[in-house]
Amino acid sequence: MRLENKKSVAIIGCGAAGLAALKHFTAEGSPFTCMSYEQTDNVGGTWVYTDRVGKDKYGLPVHSSMYKSLRTNLPKEIMELQGFPHKGPEDKSYVAANEMLKYLEDYADHFDLKKHIKFHHHVKEISPLAGDRWRVTVIDLQEKIVETLEFDGVVICIGNYSNPAIPEVPGIEKFRGMKIHSHDYRDSSIFKDKSTVVIGCGPSGLDISFDIAKVAEKVYLSHHNQRVKNMKFPSNMVQKIDIKEVVENGIVFQDGSYEQVDSILYCTGYNYKYPFLSPECGIRVENNHVKPLFKHILNIEHPTMYFIGIPTNTAGFCMIDLQVQFAKTFLEGRAKLPSKEEMIEDTRLDVESRLASGLRPKELHMMGRRSKDYYDSLASLSGLESVSPVVLQIYFDGIDRFMCDFSHFREDKYKLLDKDHYMVKFPNEEEPVMRRQEIVLD
Repeated sequence: MRLENKKSVAIIGCGAAGLAALKHFTAEGSPFTCMSYEQTDNVGGTWVYTDRVGKDKYGLPVHSSMYKSLRTNLPKEIMELQGFPHKGPEDKSYVAANEMLKYLEDYADHFDLKKHIKFHHHVKEISPLAGDRWRVTVIDLQEKIVETLEFDGVVICIGNYSNPAIPEVPGIEKFRGMKIHSHDYRDSSIFKDKSTVVIGCGPSGLDISFDIAKVAEKVYLSHHNQRVKNMKFPSNMVQKIDIKEVVENGIVFQDGSYEQVDSILYCTGYNYKYPFLSPECGIRVENNHVKPLFKHILNIEHPTMYFIGIPTNTAGFCMIDLQVQFAKTFLEGRAKLPSKEEMIEDTRLDVESRLASGLRPKELHMMGRRSKDYYDSLASLSGLESVSPVVLQIYFDGIDRFMCDFSHFREDKYKLLDKDHYMVKFPNEEEPVMRRQEIVLD
């Protein structure tokens, strides 16, 4: 069955990326008809909290990795979707997860997006048809009905934080205590009065370690990040080097030290995974690198399939908006894509450059200081406006504050003034400071 005669687009997922896609693709005058498929009963994606872990009521993997105490680790001022600023609170920049969820729900209501969403619908398979069109098979989870539709384009917006990456640790099978991944972490109560090792010190690793330390007897943070080395920790938190071996009741670290622990918490990130894509889609994930993608977004083998939100270590909300508009521009035919050969070569050079800069193969979607160049390249190809440099200035300043004063950085208050300036009020200063976009971003 085909949806009407206009160009039809299937949008997979209704978190921030899916809602941004719906907003742009259904805007007044848009030449598209859209249908969005969401497995749960609400918009918001990873921002939706649930007590459930493992499987949901339909026997499908729980998508959300949200925990009760989570607050944003970036200022809300750079976590906005185009055309819809945060309404408050003005007295703080770092907000709770339920406030971010409310923002996304309000966004969906403001732009009347829910009428385009099929809730409780699980995407079973997407496969290509002739003419770069798509067959999408979905299951209505409530009615247990399978439906197959055809679309002119597919925009995949399922997020990056639902498929836990668990490293191989020597001896882990011997361990008698509890083992969980941060994906299944909900609150600190299960660690009360226990000794725990947390593996990994990314944003979640640090945040959850500090949360657990409020109730645990001891928290050992195992990592190799030099930037964290001089961070001030609670008295019952101890930094340790990487793990050499796990034994029945504890951990042997690479420096030969041993600590007895009751539990292990993996804060080791997530894997990209697209089980609903048929092999004919041409997409594969190797060492957590999704390929072949042009500009980390477009399926080179089938250029009417787009992935929104894959790059990490960047100002995600602004990137999402730009990527969605990039996809819309080319699906609409308002700009011409480079040839397949040119896209393959551009992608090869990008990978070579990233590896030469010291990134590991599993880190090839990390943007960091390359963010501005990435945004500018998307804007140049599509004739769109790039992300304001001051947004990236705030992003990197926020990360620096996160690393040097983890206990207090969420007390900082930001205010965007224009494309080059912003104000920031630090907790130890009486007056806010005006800052200008001035760092080297590439």
